[in-house]
Amino acid sequence: MLASPLAFLLPALLTGPASAEPDATSCKTGVHHVELSATTPPEPAQVCISPGQVTLINFDGTLVPGSMTLDGVDRFTQAEPGASSLKLVPSEKLAAGERLRLTVRFKDTAAPTSAAFQLIVHPTLAEPLVDVHRQTRPVESFHQELRAREEQVRQLEEENARLRGQNAAPGGLAGLHALSLLDMRAFAARDNSKSAKASKTSALHVDGPVASFRATGRVAVTARLVNPEGMAPWTAHDARLALEGRKGVELKVLEVWPRAAIPPGDWLTLVVEAETSGMESQGPFTLRIWEAEGGRTAIIHGVMLP
Repeated sequence: MLASPLAFLLPALLTGPASAEPDATSCKTGVHHVELSATTPPEPAQVCISPGQVTLINFDGTLVPGSMTLDGVDRFTQAEPGASSLKLVPSEKLAAGERLRLTVRFKDTAAPTSAAFQLIVHPTLAEPLVDVHRQTRPVESFHQELRAREEQVRQLEEENARLRGQNAAPGGLAGLHALSLLDMRAFAARDNSKSAKASKTSALHVDGPVASFRATGRVAVTARLVNPEGMAPWTAHDARLALEGRKGVELKVLEVWPRAAIPPGDWLTLVVEAETSGMESQGPFTLRIWEAEGGRTAIIHGVMLP
């Protein structure tokens, strides 16, 4: 996902060269089902993407780690392969009409062993959810997944609406005002250095102050984390901010930033932003940040919010 308002100091994105725009009618607004034949190599499936909008591709099998190849990957804000899915968020560096090739390989031996796509950059439309299956299935089997997929589409549409709103807003404090995150109560801050401590099982160590900040309906927690010597590089993937002592009570995390690797023996200050309201914001909280690959988790207990 894109950096949210509390991370508004990110560099401005550049605009790439213009080219022919795709036909809007070719971009699907619901679930795009892609069937891969086991015998005949198919033409790469065409998928519409758009700057600042999320496209999620689900596969029916586990992907080979590191097997993704994507043209212009450095011009994507996010290109995150999971175990059996791929989340794409293009940046403004991509121009409408550009066509990019994406390939992945499957971990099992079922045919076909790989999948190829042609990503078409549209100025405003993105296909939110693409379901990829490697065998022909009857229509009835799609109905079994419909409710779950519709919910995924709804969540992706909400996220895209929020991202479009952020892109249209000005930067700085004016941008926070445009997004209704600035009012008479904003802002507040709290030093958590005394209460917040890394768990004994945490993959990373806390080296410096842990602080929390509040805007209207949002909170952010910052922590300087160290990756111990002798360990593999560690890159943040996602986070949870859960209330201690009350099972199932947690804030909705909106952003973990930056998603840069922390080499062994080095440190990085991470920001975790979440939605908050009234009762949910009472502390203390436990912050868990897990890495993109490898399963190591940074755990900080005793986080208090302002």
